[in-house]
Amino acid sequence: MSRTHRRATVGRAALVALLVAATLTIGEPAHAASAFIPVADTFVTSADPGTNFGSKVYLKADASPRQVTYLRFDVQGVEPGTSAVLRFYAESSLRAGVEAHQVNDNGWGEATVTYTNAPAVGAAVDASGPISAGTWVSLNVSAMVPDDGPVTIALTTTDDTAVRITSREGTNKPQLFVPAPSSPSPFVVTATSGGYQAVSQTSGQTYAGSLKFVVERAVSDLNETGGGTVQFAAGVFDLGAEYFKLVQITNIAFAGTGVDETVIRNYSSTASDTEPFNFTGAYGVTVRDLTVSAGGPTRSTSDALDFDEGNDVLVERVKVTAARGRGIVFDGKNADWTSTGNTVRDCVVVGVPGDGIELLASSGDTITGCRITDVGGHGIQINKSSPTADQPNKKATRNLVTGNTITQAGQDGINVTSGDDNEITGNTITDSSDDTSGRDGIRITSTDAVSCDGNRVWGNLATDDQTTRTQKYGLNIASTLCHSTVVGPDNVLTGNLVGPIRDVGTGTIYPSASR
Repeated sequence: MSRTHRRATVGRAALVALLVAATLTIGEPAHAASAFIPVADTFVTSADPGTNFGSKVYLKADASPRQVTYLRFDVQGVEPGTSAVLRFYAESSLRAGVEAHQVNDNGWGEATVTYTNAPAVGAAVDASGPISAGTWVSLNVSAMVPDDGPVTIALTTTDDTAVRITSREGTNKPQLFVPAPSSPSPFVVTATSGGYQAVSQTSGQTYAGSLKFVVERAVSDLNETGGGTVQFAAGVFDLGAEYFKLVQITNIAFAGTGVDETVIRNYSSTASDTEPFNFTGAYGVTVRDLTVSAGGPTRSTSDALDFDEGNDVLVERVKVTAARGRGIVFDGKNADWTSTGNTVRDCVVVGVPGDGIELLASSGDTITGCRITDVGGHGIQINKSSPTADQPNKKATRNLVTGNTITQAGQDGINVTSGDDNEITGNTITDSSDDTSGRDGIRITSTDAVSCDGNRVWGNLATDDQTTRTQKYGLNIASTLCHSTVVGPDNVLTGNLVGPIRDVGTGTIYPSASR
């Protein structure tokens, strides 16, 4: 979902398998804050209302049966108006996330409280968003820590799948940071004689090791403090067979020094997806001014930049020179995923075996000013999800594809499959169908009996200037299930193998011009 529809938090779930407690000592400069451990914590459940769970090494929150976690901290040395962040370690995943609530009664006992006598839960002050297993989660609880003394925080969820949280009896104890950790942004990533390092330019926090290690640790620190920048120096940054696994991150920029000056690369032959940039839950993320090269045997779902559940993401001035599958992908097909409001601009994709850019069940996105050359699939594809996806046949809608140049796409230059209200305008498409015969400059079509409605095609040039032409039609409205496609009079669609337009659509609109 869009950031405008998410409640603000200081940080989101950190990276998979990150144990911050093992790498940072409380009070180190990276946080510059006092960290309080609970003096009491427990959970209660409506399924067993008379039982106390205060000695457990885990806590739980659930909607059905209702389970509520309680944490009490004894806070000292607080200045009026200070900020505060609660951090806890999630042992399991949760799609709906958790909410932090005010609790005014601090008199409950860890060894005696049950669902029957638990204190009342007050108003929610913050929400986490989706949580992944094995991650740290941060919540802004500043409103609950006005001064010194006991503070009780309750955690609840609207999800009917319980989340497990490590308790104070476990290794990764909950922590209350007062004041909230200051941002260590930016982290500058450079090569060293033994690998790589990421150095905070504000706190001096330094991580050294593999490229994956240092970048993921830097991202974790930035994520829990509201975002910031990972700045790559000029040069080639080699992940080897590894890749960045980036889960539930918000407002973080990955920036090179120039599209031809910073190169992020990997090479993997494993039978799994190994995208150099692998995002699941990216909100307000930026990737800019660098080249990505993802080498290895062809694998259709292993891309260069993969944004699963990407929202309000910006990819600009990025060049993709190799991928096992597609170049840049935004994917909103899985359960509870949304993908919307993303922008890809002034990018270059060349030589990948799959689509140059794909919007898969993603809506309200913009692709503009990109150059896509010699890809094996479509230059740009706007596509619905499959009938067997978690969200079956979810359409891609309201996307804008404008001002792009696409040459020698292996299949269609631009392909819209069972999408609605997409606008294709001002693009230059030449010499498509380079690898697969019978494809077109622009194709509007349907599949799995799912319609495509209200798409608009304006001001495009779609032609074939080769001696031996391969691009069949400039525009092919290829299905009777494509309704009310608007074809503007200012398209230039001549010079193709068979003809300018093929139209078997229903109710196609040709304003102020005949075909």
